[in-house]
Amino acid sequence: MKPNTFSILMPAIVAAIFAIMLLPGCAGFNQPPKPVESYVLSYPGPMPANDKSSAPDAVLAVGAFDAAEPYRSRQMVYADHPLRRKNYTYHQWAAKPADMVRDQIISDLAAAHAAKSVTRAEKALETPTHVLGASIEAFYEDDTKNPWQAVIKIRTTLAETRSGQSGGRSVIMTKTYQATQDLSQNNPLGLARAMSTALAEISNDLAADIRKALER
Repeated sequence: MKPNTFSILMPAIVAAIFAIMLLPGCAGFNQPPKPVESYVLSYPGPMPANDKSSAPDAVLAVGAFDAAEPYRSRQMVYADHPLRRKNYTYHQWAAKPADMVRDQIISDLAAAHAAKSVTRAEKALETPTHVLGASIEAFYEDDTKNPWQAVIKIRTTLAETRSGQSGGRSVIMTKTYQATQDLSQNNPLGLARAMSTALAEISNDLAADIRKALER
């Protein structure tokens, strides 16, 4: 049986197609992946209103912060509708929002002399007299506003640790802080800058409130 022309040419056609696919840039092969850019929160530390010697005589341990479900990952979240949340594909936070916010607040509370000692709960060298906990309830870019805005909302709890055999904690302050800040440019870098400014506002208010609570 004599082979037809198509059967004879098939191997050559397959080889030609494979060779074309191996060429740089063809069919998406050998294309380097688009880099993912990471952003941090950064702003000048607070100016302490008093020197360290006047700080309340308390050892404040800052526990791990929690976050609402949409804000538990490193993804940068934005809202193009009040009931909808989306994520940037090639832009993300350098760490989870709860971890970044906690790091900044620990640094700010120490700089503001909110207590004699401010430390991470898991690394406390002294027995804490008080414990601060918090949950991130909002941490996103609001694109429904003009200009776009960074939105941050944090619920905090300050508790006094009890001595004696019973142990436990007694809550002495609960407060929710919320701040918004216009973006100077409508992109992820503008979000990082605006979110930093909004967090600085909250952190300053929180330090003042904690100091008052510890002085009572």
